[in-house]
Amino acid sequence: MWEKVEKKQGPIYRQIMEQIMREIESGRINPGDQLESERKLGQFFGVNRSTVVHALEELRELGVLTSKRGSGWFVNQTEWGKFAVPRIDWRQMISPRYEQTDWYEQKIKEAKQSQKTLFLDLYASEMPNELLPNFEFPSYSLEEILAEEKEMDLLGYTPLRNKIKRYLESKFELTFSLNQLLVTGGGQQAIFLILQTILSAGEGIAVESPSFFYRLPLFKASGTRLFGIPMDEEGIDLEKLKESIHKNKLKAVLVNPNFQNPTGKVMSQKRREKLVELCRQYRLPIIEDDVFTDLSFLKQDEVLPIRTIDPDNVLYVGSLSRILGKTTKIGWLIGPETFILQLAKAQEMMEFPMNILTQITAANVFDEAIDLKMLDVRKKLKEKSQLISIWAESQSFFKLHSILGGYYAWITWDGKKLDPQLAEKVVDMGLGIAPSLLFGQDINGIRINYSRLDEANISLFYSKMKILEQWLTE
Repeated sequence: MWEKVEKKQGPIYRQIMEQIMREIESGRINPGDQLESERKLGQFFGVNRSTVVHALEELRELGVLTSKRGSGWFVNQTEWGKFAVPRIDWRQMISPRYEQTDWYEQKIKEAKQSQKTLFLDLYASEMPNELLPNFEFPSYSLEEILAEEKEMDLLGYTPLRNKIKRYLESKFELTFSLNQLLVTGGGQQAIFLILQTILSAGEGIAVESPSFFYRLPLFKASGTRLFGIPMDEEGIDLEKLKESIHKNKLKAVLVNPNFQNPTGKVMSQKRREKLVELCRQYRLPIIEDDVFTDLSFLKQDEVLPIRTIDPDNVLYVGSLSRILGKTTKIGWLIGPETFILQLAKAQEMMEFPMNILTQITAANVFDEAIDLKMLDVRKKLKEKSQLISIWAESQSFFKLHSILGGYYAWITWDGKKLDPQLAEKVVDMGLGIAPSLLFGQDINGIRINYSRLDEANISLFYSKMKILEQWLTE
């Protein structure tokens, strides 16, 4: 069953991983089965035990295997199928309808249903409907829609792409050709397409830590490993990033430089330039997730995309989904023309066709005085940020970090940790928040969607945060 490995065929531990995965997929090893001992596997593969252990530990991190002290290694009975390298159903993995609901999200959902109006949901990832711009969309006959389909090509609906291009060039000083822009079903789909093109299963990328990327099933679905890099006040720690590049053989760096989710930090211009310099040195592409820039309270030159520094090596991801709500997923990706063409082909191959009606709808957004409408949204968000700033000044336990844009606020404290048990207790108490443990880092921090606060519920927020403070100081 097992074959000896050869160095000339690639990394030894990866060959071992692939053999084990192949045996599982073929059905010769089943979920719950125990593998041979590390020593015996080493003999079969013709390698030392430490190399076998490395491969097994990698498979455990991917969720393929589990281990029991004193008992050995077993195929994970519930998780292994998600990460089968050659046979992942990409359509299922990317579609929000099929994303798995984890324990915390399920807890939030149940609390909202049972408590209804008493539950204060600051966990949600969208702005409330009343805050979304009131775009008006014309009606189209079937004949008109079919006629517009002639404007579709592999990269998307051409009128929409032209409008996105003009908007980004005028607003964010981005320069690119039309063939460098691909329309996608939201920002997450754009990132997913990139990962499938540049990575093999099990390879790793660097992300800021804490990061909302740890919440996305697409990374597990693709077998991508995330290596969290801590941040300081200017952004991602470049020394730590450099260490991780050497240690983990990273293939890309994925950053959220403007109003980083969950901390709200804005990467300094100096840090952006140094990041570009470091990634050039190691020939690593930068994937720039920039979906919150339209909601900036800062001057435009303070949040210019990293891609303006290095258009050749930065893949830029943007989206309208934040201002169109959950039902209209429109995003875009800008990169080298040949690379974008490959992504477009991958999108077609994975059967992610972009709906013509959705793209026509999105194109109308740019005809609807978008700058004035976004100005109004930013004004309302700024007013809401004042509500939570007043709360922060009224107490001394929690620290509210600067809100510079977006609609998330990051709150920290000194003292007891908000562990999973206490997090569930907070939900039962009627407060939906996102604790740091959801974002890949065990620190004293919570993210709240402050856009959902208003004069009607701010007193409820005060009282619930006071209870949380008491629990954290007991």
